[in-house]
Amino acid sequence: MKFLTAAVTLLCSLSVFAGPVDFGQASDYNLFLKQNFNINGSDTQGRVAVGGDMVVNGGHDVGFKIDAFGMGSGPSLVVAGNVIKTGSGNLNVYEDGAHLSPHSGDLVYAGSVSGSNIEANLIQVDSNQLPVDFDSAFNHLNQLSQELAGRTVSATTEHKWSQLEFNPTTTPPDNVYVFNVTQEQINASVDWFVNGVAEDATIIFNISNPNGIAAGQGNWTGYDCDAGQSGCVHLKQHSVFINGKRTGEYYKEHNLEGRLSSQVLYNFAGATQVNLATDVFGSVLAPNAAIYANPSVVWGQVMANSWEGNMQINYDPFSPVGSNPPSQVSEPSLVALFALLAGLLLWRRGTTTNRQAALA
Repeated sequence: MKFLTAAVTLLCSLSVFAGPVDFGQASDYNLFLKQNFNINGSDTQGRVAVGGDMVVNGGHDVGFKIDAFGMGSGPSLVVAGNVIKTGSGNLNVYEDGAHLSPHSGDLVYAGSVSGSNIEANLIQVDSNQLPVDFDSAFNHLNQLSQELAGRTVSATTEHKWSQLEFNPTTTPPDNVYVFNVTQEQINASVDWFVNGVAEDATIIFNISNPNGIAAGQGNWTGYDCDAGQSGCVHLKQHSVFINGKRTGEYYKEHNLEGRLSSQVLYNFAGATQVNLATDVFGSVLAPNAAIYANPSVVWGQVMANSWEGNMQINYDPFSPVGSNPPSQVSEPSLVALFALLAGLLLWRRGTTTNRQAALA
């Protein structure tokens, strides 16, 4: 009986679960921050949610493509703290439907609004009435980031001159390919090649700086990582090729057509500072990091602790991967496991019979 119980327990424990890759509440937003958003120019095509203050010294547009890209209804801008507008230029908050003049997209905030040249429909609410629960959302994002960082790497990595090549050694059942990239590799490479993956693959780059390698010194933005600063990652200019296709060639600013069916996520688990010194064609998950961004472009969804810089934030939605609750192993795998269990039971019965015969 003990053997049978142990065997059944073993069988149940062999069910394989693939956790979903889903941003949760952040899925509805182009930019999703736990703390402050500091900018003095540029724009964000989709919705923005800020868990701290939004400080605009100059002009900034929010939500210009919400309607065109079919992002649905809801507030264009959510700010849990204060909205502070200084300097020249406008803070334009676009509508989730036809654009009006002046603009009247919903700006929902729980603090105060100061400054002029703000075109928005201002809606003040109590903090418990905000459409976002930032604490819950970032608990989820932190768990997701750590889970992705702990996934088994599914490829070998080769460094050839200024190229990084990622060659899968297995085919993941959820079509999610995980590759680890260190600051040393970033410093030494310009082109990243992901070879032999499915055309609709999800590519996860786990980015880290475990040895505290210095990076970005002398760049004109002033954002860098000092030696010994292991929580800092400097993502310098690079291009990503998936099955030979350079991802940056498939993005257009004003529509979502023609983009690759694959998707890329940069995961900065454990980082407290991330310097974006490159065009980024993918989403960014850095739930504990202050992001410092140069005047380039990111095409994706961004989730971070805070943001400072004038990088243009363009919308490219990340499609959730996996199920919730996660799915178990396939039926053929279960059949094989049951066959194994039956064989073990027969072996156990034969062993018991032989022992009894010997005792007789």
